[in-house]
Amino acid sequence: RQALGSPPLDVIGISYGTRVAQQYARRYPAAVRSVVLDSPVPDTLALGSEHARNLERVLHALSAHCRADAACAQRFGDPYATLYRLRARLQAHPQAVQLRDPVTYQSLQLTLTADDLAALVRFYAYSPLTAALLPLTLDEADHGNYAPLLGQKRWLADDLSDQITSGVELSVICAEDADLLSARPQDDDTLLGNGMIERERSACRVWPKGSRPADFHAPLMSALPVLILSGQLDPVTPPAYGKQILRTLTHARQLVAPGQGHGVIGAGCMPRLVRSFVATLDPARLDADCLQLLGDTPAFLDFNGAAP
Repeated sequence: RQALGSPPLDVIGISYGTRVAQQYARRYPAAVRSVVLDSPVPDTLALGSEHARNLERVLHALSAHCRADAACAQRFGDPYATLYRLRARLQAHPQAVQLRDPVTYQSLQLTLTADDLAALVRFYAYSPLTAALLPLTLDEADHGNYAPLLGQKRWLADDLSDQITSGVELSVICAEDADLLSARPQDDDTLLGNGMIERERSACRVWPKGSRPADFHAPLMSALPVLILSGQLDPVTPPAYGKQILRTLTHARQLVAPGQGHGVIGAGCMPRLVRSFVATLDPARLDADCLQLLGDTPAFLDFNGAAP
């Protein structure tokens, strides 16, 4: 920024980027004009410590939404119960399935394990559009048709491999959070369980890592203009995280997008609200009533979509 001679920055962080944004605002406040935190991680949190319970909360909510809808309840019953029935089956007997590769259409034989199921369901829950597929794909798998779930596994694997560099990810986790993570017995029976924490701690015992500043996990205390965006059904960074960050900010506001998941800056009228915030630097005066047009996404009743 200094080399370019640019003015103070309007900093936008999304997901893990919200931690970067908070750390930058803490250390270089004179270089920041405004901050937007979309699906934020509190600086005080050991990232990963609450993934299991956060996902469980959203899975319960999605299942309750299906049970409250007559067509969804008649077609799928209780998707949460189906998920755990399927998980128990895969724990006992991982399933080998033959299907067409969704990219190349070549014949593939893949294996679906209980860990695969947990990872897939977690990523389905990130977006309301993919979450709407969960009751259907779980029901199909419960009746022996694993191809839809496995097809999504291939899509996700290809997509994530283009976006995530595992070595850098480990370097960040090991330096910032791993020593603060510990397994929670109450999470053992959740879908994610404590496996992710155990794998990260194990890897970080041998992975090269840097050190974090002494105040790294202190809350951000600032008078900068800050807008916090949260999705009501975010399975990773729930609205409670944004509310926690808000407590130590004096010129900030949180907007919660109804029915939305992780990463909501593009949902509904949110782009217009962000643009208005950056222009005025006055979060309190934003008219956010338009967000109420968002809401729950109806579940797919079959592969043609939801009911009319």
